[in-house]
Amino acid sequence: MQYIFNDTKKLDSACCVSYALTEEIMMENAAMNLERIIRNRHEYKPNIDERKRRVLILCGKGNNGADGYALSRRIRIDFDVIVFQCGEPESELCKIQAERAIKCGTRIFDMKDFSLEFLQFAGIVVDCIYGSGFHGELSSKIQCITNDVNDMDCFRISCDIPSGIDSSGNVSKGTFIADVTVTMGALKMALFSDKAKDFTGKIVCGDLGVGRRLFENASANVFPAATLLEESDLILPERKFHNVNKGSFGHAVIASGEKRGAGIISAKAAFKFGAGLVSLTDLNSSDDLKAAALSFPELIISTEIPQKTTAVAFGMGLGEDENIQPYFDYLTEHTDIPCVVDADACMCENLPDFLSKRKGKTVLTPHPKEFKELLRNCSFGEVSLSDCVLDRPRLIEEFCRKFPKIVLLVKGANTMIGCFDSHKFKLFVNANGTPALAKGGSGDVLSGMICALLSQRYSALDAATNASLAHALASRQVEKSYALTPLQLIDLI
Repeated sequence: MQYIFNDTKKLDSACCVSYALTEEIMMENAAMNLERIIRNRHEYKPNIDERKRRVLILCGKGNNGADGYALSRRIRIDFDVIVFQCGEPESELCKIQAERAIKCGTRIFDMKDFSLEFLQFAGIVVDCIYGSGFHGELSSKIQCITNDVNDMDCFRISCDIPSGIDSSGNVSKGTFIADVTVTMGALKMALFSDKAKDFTGKIVCGDLGVGRRLFENASANVFPAATLLEESDLILPERKFHNVNKGSFGHAVIASGEKRGAGIISAKAAFKFGAGLVSLTDLNSSDDLKAAALSFPELIISTEIPQKTTAVAFGMGLGEDENIQPYFDYLTEHTDIPCVVDADACMCENLPDFLSKRKGKTVLTPHPKEFKELLRNCSFGEVSLSDCVLDRPRLIEEFCRKFPKIVLLVKGANTMIGCFDSHKFKLFVNANGTPALAKGGSGDVLSGMICALLSQRYSALDAATNASLAHALASRQVEKSYALTPLQLIDLI
């Protein structure tokens, strides 16, 4: 796991005080991190394609630009370097670093000199225009440059944050599209907004003169905003003991309703992810379930919830509130049985009353539109869909404060999971998902996976984080991003 911070400026300052570093030392290390990416990709060799070792650095007028000037000086001999000024240096360090670059023979051009020839010159373009200090919109002149860069066949690197992304993760027109973003000191929350995901590329964290943990602990008053989930964090339900039977791994119940396919997909996912038994239930009708029984003989088909149920997932394709209410009633009576609340159930008007009565493990899994309705029904007012996407961390925390026993998983390009653990709010970010999951039924697979882990006695938080990780990592195994189906996703688990 890696920590993510809302703002690292205070950590920068605290680092200088706590470890007697200077801004110049930290800047030199920032440039070194950029240099390392360039050298690892295209170390100078006599027979290398000349264009591949040509580097164009776009420098702004502040300290992000200063990082770029320092970089130009460091690679000046081994690479053919041009600096393009996207503004006359203003900060003191930017002026100093620009002067040093000039004395080392770096070629520097002004904005008015910009032409496509600069881009055709370069195989690598480094964005050092704004970084984390950006707000508002990129100027039309900067947009012209970044749009041209984004259209070119070159390797693009951003220093700290791609220019055009602000501290909240908003994206301006003309935002620089990086292949690699080297963020300095610590990970920043802005890099993990859904909108930012198409612009950051691979995110690498660079040290600024002290180790990562020292930097993150430089101030006693700055705390992580979230934790980034990684593949190494995944705890799968591996079966370590031999003297077991199907009952040892729980009985997961998946509700089926108006749209049968959603429940069937979810049930198959629960079975695949380790549940010992899986029942597909419809408390209102059994007619259509007979076909399911023939098609999926591994599933138990039932018109009632079995006595030895260990976890329930409901809402997927259930339809009207009247189909959902019986599950509310059952789980209110059986508060010790864990449950997953998804899809239609997330938008049910009676959900707030149900959540207030729950004592057992409960995981909600809305997508952004369902999250919008969930917030409205739970008296958070009318929140716009765009805010449900961009302002998710704050909204998740507010929801979890009101319902502290609930784990809330909000789907998106970067899925976010929030809960209160030991009276402290915790937020987890899963950035491993791919566009292959943008298919009907992918969410049903996730609900079944969470239910399977709940039935195997995972905590609600562990079930949500581990199922989300496994779900995302499975999607990465598909050969073509457009070709993944829910049943193939289940196979990839």
